[in-house]
Amino acid sequence: MEWSIATCSLGGTLEEKLVAIARAGFRAVEIFEDDLCTYRGTPRELRRLAESLGLSFVALQPIRDYEGMPPEVQKRRLARIERTFDLMGELGIALTYVCSNTSPLAEGDPDRMAAQLRELAERAAQRGIRVGYEALSWGRHVRDWPQAWEVVRRADHPHLGLVLDSFHAFVRGNPVAELARLPGERVFLVQLSDAPNLLMDPLALSRHHRSFPGQGDWPLADFLEAVLASGYRGPLSLEIFNEWFRAAPPQEVAQNALRSLKVLLDRLGRVVPPLPRALPVEEVAFVELLAEEEDAGILSELLQALGLLRVGKHPALEVGLYRGGGARVVLNAEPELSAAAPQEVPGFRGVGFRVQRAAPILARAQALNLEVHPLGGGGLPLPALRGPGRTRIYLVEGSVEAILGLPEGQEAAEAHLRVDHFTNVMGRPELYSWLLVYKSLFDFELEPVVEILDPYGAFYSRCVHSPKGGIRIPLNTAEGGETLATRFLRAMGGGGIQHVAFAVPNVFEVAERMRARGLPLLEVPRSYYRVLATRFDLEPAFLEQLEAHGLLYDADGRGGEFLQLYTPAFHGRFFFEALERRGGYEHFGAANTPVRLAAQVGQPWPGERGLQMVGNIVDNMGDGG
Repeated sequence: MEWSIATCSLGGTLEEKLVAIARAGFRAVEIFEDDLCTYRGTPRELRRLAESLGLSFVALQPIRDYEGMPPEVQKRRLARIERTFDLMGELGIALTYVCSNTSPLAEGDPDRMAAQLRELAERAAQRGIRVGYEALSWGRHVRDWPQAWEVVRRADHPHLGLVLDSFHAFVRGNPVAELARLPGERVFLVQLSDAPNLLMDPLALSRHHRSFPGQGDWPLADFLEAVLASGYRGPLSLEIFNEWFRAAPPQEVAQNALRSLKVLLDRLGRVVPPLPRALPVEEVAFVELLAEEEDAGILSELLQALGLLRVGKHPALEVGLYRGGGARVVLNAEPELSAAAPQEVPGFRGVGFRVQRAAPILARAQALNLEVHPLGGGGLPLPALRGPGRTRIYLVEGSVEAILGLPEGQEAAEAHLRVDHFTNVMGRPELYSWLLVYKSLFDFELEPVVEILDPYGAFYSRCVHSPKGGIRIPLNTAEGGETLATRFLRAMGGGGIQHVAFAVPNVFEVAERMRARGLPLLEVPRSYYRVLATRFDLEPAFLEQLEAHGLLYDADGRGGEFLQLYTPAFHGRFFFEALERRGGYEHFGAANTPVRLAAQVGQPWPGERGLQMVGNIVDNMGDGG
């Protein structure tokens, strides 16, 4: 079974695409007609280039607006298709396919369509060529694969078969299980693509939101399992239309493509040898904050003002630990790190996932061609994977205190913090990649797409979470403009962790303590609370309490409530959140995000040198180390 990809799935010149496809590990490719038009050499030279790269051509596609046409139009189309067959001969390609007609001239008589396709197949047979027929979900008369199969069945020619595309099947809600009843030898090509569940015209969804298997919401494994049950053993080809993939480096896109296909087939037991099994991750063990020496003292004060106690410093490294309840923050001020990546300082460098065993996860990551760091680097003696941008995902088996050579301990009753979630901000192509990585490596699940307005644009968000909900990560991306996400990407030189949210038992009490310690908190516009009174039936006293503490509020209509408190962005880079969930509220207060974004734009961190603390923080909280 050949693994193939269509050239329309990635950007660059046709030569760059073929090189990237071959280097990623594919051995077959579909040539999209538009890509062939741009090639500077001859078709025979292209064939020799592909052969030198170890690639075979699966198909030249597509043939448009053929079946169901009036006889005089169909006759002219046949003459042009003969020239397509000439091209295929020079390229050494034995398969092409007809997409269901979208022309207003097309007629819906299935017998006429079958007769015209039979005539085309007969001409193709004379050259040793096969012709497939694919139902476009926006076709004029044929939009579903069962309709396409009925036309192929009526034509009854051995050189005419079916092309099955998962996108068109899922977007039209076509039956999937019934694919197993097809005669596998009459299916000539299977194309795979995924997409998010968006209410959108099929053509628009196809042109802008297709993604590789595992990067969307559709059950591709069910589709492929049914197809293989039919006896089909031909090529599996990835066909993606997405401008973000075309804008990304073709080598990265090709690697992600092969990874997606490998993960999908592994789920069906079709990868030999099978991928190593990974154990589940349980919770966030710590987050790592990277600092230069001049910022380390300021950030230490900031963490303590949040309610974290300073446990101490590693005996030999400039690495300190701050603890509060279940939350752990590692402050890493190792000089070589800030020297090696000055754009990333200060900022979140990584996050630790607590695991039962790290070795199986590392083995699976290596099998999927992900970047692995055996000891993490930069002073943390932990295995790690490369996360979004240049961040690290550490795999933590024991306690953080033991790893850093620091004492275990209990905090005062006020310090009940837990990492509720953290956000990854990244460019759109990287978003698709990390949706797949989190799903395939850690078995995370996807939450629905959220699109949120920013004062200077908008951003697109998808949340992933571990099966038991111990780890939750909103993945945010924005294109252009001056959104907070875009400014973060520019400041950090790429993607990474932008904010960490701590869950607390009583956010009102936490807000009072934070203000008492001099922590700058986000100033919420007063008009927000007037509007809030129109959205929810809140008691006036409770509304006043929210305003007095600068809290944002949301409710889910089922008894769940959500209270949020933010800091401004530290030098425009990262920020913290304290939150309280009540009554089983499971979301992130998306309705409040535009308010928070507008407030952060208008309220920079006070002073270029950091906090002006009120009083002695250590005296207020006690010294944990």
